[in-house]
Amino acid sequence: MVKWKEEIIIKQPIEQVWRLFSDDNAKILYPKLEDHVLIENENDETGAKHAQSYMEGSQLQTYIVETILFEDSPNRKTRHTRFSMNGMFQIDYVFTLDKKPDGQTLFTYQGTQKGMTLTGKAMMMAGSRKRRQETVRDFVQRVEMTAGKI
Repeated sequence: MVKWKEEIIIKQPIEQVWRLFSDDNAKILYPKLEDHVLIENENDETGAKHAQSYMEGSQLQTYIVETILFEDSPNRKTRHTRFSMNGMFQIDYVFTLDKKPDGQTLFTYQGTQKGMTLTGKAMMMAGSRKRRQETVRDFVQRVEMTAGKI
């Protein structure tokens, strides 16, 4: 299993940053996202399921993404999503925002990727730790840069 956690202080109020994590802004948060379609329950709530489609090379891949936890309080906000990729991996993302003084927000991005098959486990072991960390840092920086623009 691969785990990650990255934190950054964003110089934007918590409500401003939180807008990025609403289902209506999924395409802003994930620029490679082609489609984000609600298929079960309601947007922005625990139990919501969405069909998300991405172009991977020349193929369109669709995953069912479930919101495991959606909490929205004035000082802390959390969104935990989970999906299975090609039956080989289970991926969890947890986005947490904590209100800080002076209109700032602590953004914590953590997650796990677990191999569900022997092939999936082998692929994870062969993957580059450095590349995974770069991907996580790039995402955190994109959140920081985009938070003030929506």
